[in-house]
Amino acid sequence: MNPLIRKLFYALPVGLRYKARRILYFPADLFRDRKSLVPPKGMIFTGRGDFIKGGTTMFAHFRNYTGITPKSRILDIGSGIGRMAVPFTKFLDKDGSYEGFDIVKQGVDWCTANITSRYPNFHFTLIPLKNDLYNLSTDKKASGLVFPYPDNDFDLVFLTSVFTHMLPDDVAHYIKEIKRVLKPGKSCFATFFILDAESESSMFKKGSKTFPHNYGNYSLMDKNVKEANVAYQKEYIFGLLEAGGFEISHHFRGYWSGMAPGKINEHQDVIIFKKA
Repeated sequence: MNPLIRKLFYALPVGLRYKARRILYFPADLFRDRKSLVPPKGMIFTGRGDFIKGGTTMFAHFRNYTGITPKSRILDIGSGIGRMAVPFTKFLDKDGSYEGFDIVKQGVDWCTANITSRYPNFHFTLIPLKNDLYNLSTDKKASGLVFPYPDNDFDLVFLTSVFTHMLPDDVAHYIKEIKRVLKPGKSCFATFFILDAESESSMFKKGSKTFPHNYGNYSLMDKNVKEANVAYQKEYIFGLLEAGGFEISHHFRGYWSGMAPGKINEHQDVIIFKKA
């Protein structure tokens, strides 16, 4: 997104952000295939680019690096409007299952109506939490959420563009909850904006995103909409994960900062960590 357009978009009240997108894409959405698992463009509030391609590409990373099988039990934290769920519908068998939760009602409702109705082993849960970018209808904080799942329940937990919209107390708490619900030896796949000497230098010269507001362990793109985009110091995140009982198996640099990306060529940084 163009920096000026992004700034104007963030200046809108949360409710108007959703309405503005619906109005912008209304003509195109009139002619969409209503039987498709691709939602109306005006309803897509997360991710960018081609909806199916984005989900399929990320799903390939899950398969290549996390050891999932058709019988796996999957947790998608920040399930949005189903971008990551859709490719799992062609992978999981009747013994596998998918759980997703999100803080935005329109995404959960659309996924329930269009995915759960066809794939009953896919479940989507609305958990309203306060977030500067997505939801100001509640004062409930992510730092107080107990995930509604039992201990040692999942073979894979993933978060795509979720920690990039969360502040430190919330991130630290989610890492504890992820450890609780993951089975021993299983992995979490998460994306971040990771700051180190190289990415901080590069982002101001050629990055598609910059984080000029430094608060020590983290930096913000916009200090007025704090959770719009949050970047974390590498040492801080690695320390949280290791202290939380995880082994870091992979770190792939993203190209958001203008640096050459890692092997999987993603916009955001990817960290894969395993429950010891």
